[in-house]
Amino acid sequence: MKITLPQSLVTRALLLAIATLALIIAAELLLAGADESAETAAIDAAEFSLPPPNDNRLISPQIVDFVDVLERPAFFQDRKLPLEPEPAPVTSVPLLPLRLTLEGVAISSDSRVAVLRNTGSNQLLQLAEGMSHDGWLLETVSADRALFTRGVEQTELLLDASN
Repeated sequence: MKITLPQSLVTRALLLAIATLALIIAAELLLAGADESAETAAIDAAEFSLPPPNDNRLISPQIVDFVDVLERPAFFQDRKLPLEPEPAPVTSVPLLPLRLTLEGVAISSDSRVAVLRNTGSNQLLQLAEGMSHDGWLLETVSADRALFTRGVEQTELLLDASN
C-alpha cells in the first residue's frame, strides 16, 4: 500500500522538525555556556584576587615595580643613561664701566626717559626708569640727572647745561 501526502504537508512537517531541533540545540548551548562562564569567573576571581566591583580606590604601583625601567631606560640604544656632560668652565665677563653721557631727559606723567649717548659707539639710546644697559640699571631720572646702579656701585650722570 502506498500513502501519498500532499507536498505542502510534508514540507511543513520537515520545517517544524528542523525548528524544534534548532531550539533544543540552542537551549543546550546556552545552558552549557552559562555553567562554564560561572565556573571560569569563579576561578579567575580566586586566582587573581580581584577587588570587589564596588571598590573604586586607586592603588598606585610602588617604585620598586619599575626597577627595570629605571635601571635600563627604553629610549636609549644601549639601554643605559647617557653620562652627564661636564659643565663648561665659567668665565667671568669683565664688568665694563658706564660709558654713557646724559644728553637729555623726557619726563611725563607716566614715564621718565633718559636720552643717553654711548661714548664708545656714539649712538643715542633712550632708556626708561627700570631698564638696563651693559649690566647697569637706570634707577631714577630727574630733570637734570640719571642714577645708574650695578650691584653696590652707583653712578650719577649729570645733564651738561652747556648744550
